[in-house]
Amino acid sequence: IIFEITKLRLASKAMRLDCAIKGEEPPVVLCPSGGRAVLEAYVSDGKRIGFFKRKKRIARFGFTTNAGPSALPVDESIRDCFGINPSSNLRIGAIIFMFVEPEFRSRRIGELAVEIISAVQAYQGSDFTILVADDKGSGKLVSWYEKIGFKQAPKMQEMMGSPNAKYGVSMIAPTIGFSRSRWESLRIKW
Repeated sequence: IIFEITKLRLASKAMRLDCAIKGEEPPVVLCPSGGRAVLEAYVSDGKRIGFFKRKKRIARFGFTTNAGPSALPVDESIRDCFGINPSSNLRIGAIIFMFVEPEFRSRRIGELAVEIISAVQAYQGSDFTILVADDKGSGKLVSWYEKIGFKQAPKMQEMMGSPNAKYGVSMIAPTIGFSRSRWESLRIKW
């Protein structure tokens, strides 16, 4: 893992150097090919392996990076949830999975992740983000998503592979665009 992290850091520094040599601004967002990305959060455990601080992964989030076309159930959900008549060129992103280690929940890690994912998807042209919140029927996760701007979208249940909410509740929210200065204010490394 240390070798992989070192490769990624070297690649990002090489890209920044290349931009500096060319007198260009580095890209605000880099997304992998394939249309999907994983965002991970780590904390240092205070120990070292050689020159490197050892880190523990505390959260992992999967999402789409390519905006896809809308579908009738999504359009109906946008109309029902937000009172907007969707246009034919509407683009949709998705959160595939989100997980925060239990001892790190209630520290706004998930909220920050959703904000970043939404901004990346907006940058890539998505107008709305969809997901299935599976809280095993407790309602806690659905309530959490509602607090951060998502709305339940029952008309998307079948399309999202969760008929009758068997595997969770389908939800939708508008993406949040970021200005370049807003991106620079985030303390995130790429």
